Parts: sequence; structure tokens; C-alpha cells
Amino acid sequence: MDLNFQNFDNVNSTNEQSGAFGGNIGDRNILVGGSVGATSSAAPSGGVFDDSQSTTSTRKGNFFSFEYYQQFFDVETDQVIKRLLNSVIPTHRNYIQDFLQPIPDLWGPFWVSVTLVFAIGIFGNLAQFIENDGAKGTYGSDFRMVTSASTLIFLYVVIVPLLLYGLLWNRRSELLHPYVDLVCLYGYSLAIFIPVSVLWIVDIGWFRWALIFASVGLSGTVLARAIWPAVQNDNNKMIAFGTVISVVVLHFLLAFTFKVYFFDSMHIVVVASPSPI
Repeated sequence: MDLNFQNFDNVNSTNEQSGAFGGNIGDRNILVGGSVGATSSAAPSGGVFDDSQSTTSTRKGNFFSFEYYQQFFDVETDQVIKRLLNSVIPTHRNYIQDFLQPIPDLWGPFWVSVTLVFAIGIFGNLAQFIENDGAKGTYGSDFRMVTSASTLIFLYVVIVPLLLYGLLWNRRSELLHPYVDLVCLYGYSLAIFIPVSVLWIVDIGWFRWALIFASVGLSGTVLARAIWPAVQNDNNKMIAFGTVISVVVLHFLLAFTFKVYFFDSMHIVVVASPSPI
């Protein structure tokens, strides 16, 4: 019997090139990521994620399960900072497709909303103190500012995206953004009002109006550019343009309400006079 020895150099070199796993780099990513969708949808194409895969392929769990909501709070700090900065700096890029997908987060929008509520409460009371200095009446901290601001912000971040999602669904939009994406978009859009609320304590009318137009112009542009691709192919152009205009107008009305109700209005605390003995 003839014994022929084979040369295994080619096999070793192949294993060295493919890595520790018996496959290519993509296979290892699949093992680490746990699903094919986690790798295919995360790769950008031309700087923009693929809409057909990025919105759903990497999201896991049932809508009524804890795992489904947990994934939206699993976010890194640098990613939150990137989303914060790009929510106030308009670019030619689409905020939802380029900065939120494939998986948005609710951690950033939650803390942005909470921070804005307390910022309005603190600096609104401080503005009230400055405006009432020397005026008739007694100054006192008004906790109603916190409750009113929290209610207003909750309605804006939760209800407005729901109405927008319902409109996109009703119009059979070719680019139907998930509701969570819209909540994340609107939550981050409030970030610009945090530093603005600090500057609103300056009791100068034109300066406060300038802050409104500047803040709404910046963050409103980000909102409009994110929503426009979802409605641009609508057969009824009046609805398409009306949707984008409504998004910007509601953003302006929110800032206007912040200014007028929490900073311009005189919330005098009436002290009850002691009853006569």
C-alpha cells in the first residue's frame, strides 16, 4: 500500500486569513451580533442607511415585552451626544435615517424632556423674581410652572408624533417612520430650548424674540428635513407641504408658549391676609 502525504500549508494559510472562526469576517460578526439583520442593516450605503431594512431588521422582541423597550435605553454616551448636536445643527442629512436608525433611543429624549421641565421651572421663577423686583406684590416660587411645563412637553413629545404617524399611515407613505423614531426625533428637538431657557431670564423683549426665531429656525429645519422625505411623494402636494409647515408651526407655537407663559407672564403669588381676631 502506497502512503501519500499531503501538504496542508494551504489549509493553514486559509485559516489564518479567515480568522479564529472557520469563516470570513462577516460570519464572525453574525455570531457576535446574534442575527444577520444586525450586520446587514448597520452598514451604511453612501452615508445613509437602507430604509427597507434599517427600521425593523435589528429591532427585537414583542411590542408588549420588556425586551422590546429595553433595547431603546441601551445606548452609548457618544451616540447620545452625537444625536444632541445634530438636533440643533441643520445639515443636508436626514436626521432619522442618518442619526437615529437602525435603532433609536428613548434615553436621550427622556432626559432632554426632564431637564427642560426643570430648566423652565427654575429659570422661569428666576425671571419672575427679576420682573417683580420692586413691583407691587409678593414674590414666591411657583411650582405650577413645573407641572404645566411637564404636561406641555409630554403632549408635544408623545401626542404630536402619534398624530404625525397616523397621518403618514393614512396617506400610505412610502417611507413610514416607526412611531418610536418620531418620538425620538421630537424628544431630541427640544434640546435647543434648554440653553435658550437660561437666556430667557434676560428681560429684554427683542432678545427673547430673537432667541425664539433662532432656536425654531435651527431645530425646526432639522424636523422639516426629517419629515419631508416621508411626504414628498404624496399625490396631494397640499397635504405634503401642509404637513411640513404644520410641523414647523407647532414647533414655533411651543417656543412661543414657553416665552409668553413661563417668562413673560407675571405669576404673582397672592398672600392671604390674616383674618381679623
